[in-house]
Amino acid sequence: MPDLLFATRNPWKVQLFMPTFQLFGFNVLTLRDICSDGNPPAEMGLTAVENALIKARHYHSVVQSWVFGDDAGLEIDALGGEPGLQARRWNGYFADDVDDQIWLDYLLFRLRDIPLAERTASFVSGWALVAPDGSAYTREIRWPFRIATQPIRPISPGSPISSVRIGPKDDLAQRQADIQREWELWGILKVWFLTKS
Repeated sequence: MPDLLFATRNPWKVQLFMPTFQLFGFNVLTLRDICSDGNPPAEMGLTAVENALIKARHYHSVVQSWVFGDDAGLEIDALGGEPGLQARRWNGYFADDVDDQIWLDYLLFRLRDIPLAERTASFVSGWALVAPDGSAYTREIRWPFRIATQPIRPISPGSPISSVRIGPKDDLAQRQADIQREWELWGILKVWFLTKS
């Protein structure tokens, strides 16, 4: 099994993507496995795809020949698209290490007068895969959903929105299935191996 470096330290993202990467035959490493990462890249892209590609290219090397970068924004329609690309930091309102509950409380406060029917939102995900020859492939996916008026399940550490995302009881399993389906639709590994064989 080839190694794939997933350029993240976020345990929630690892849970989301791990089943798909393993299904496609990768031995997955994360930044927690390979380095202390005292010099992370500046994510200055204007889109999630640009930031994902910045991460993937930054960590690509002869040793780490397959690298996957992911970035995601959160757009809440009733808030004019906030928090946007810097979802965790709420576009600079919070620090990177904001507590999940504090973030969730702020979200619910901001939506306190918004009726359930109008609490629509989307995750906007950018994916970037850098292959051993340095070629890069990207994909953008929008995941629409609605936000509950109060928590409907416990917070998944690293993803406070998971507790209010309306959907199946097992939010993690649903998100994992969505990612696997989108990865299969992308078909990038088949394309890469066909062109290199």
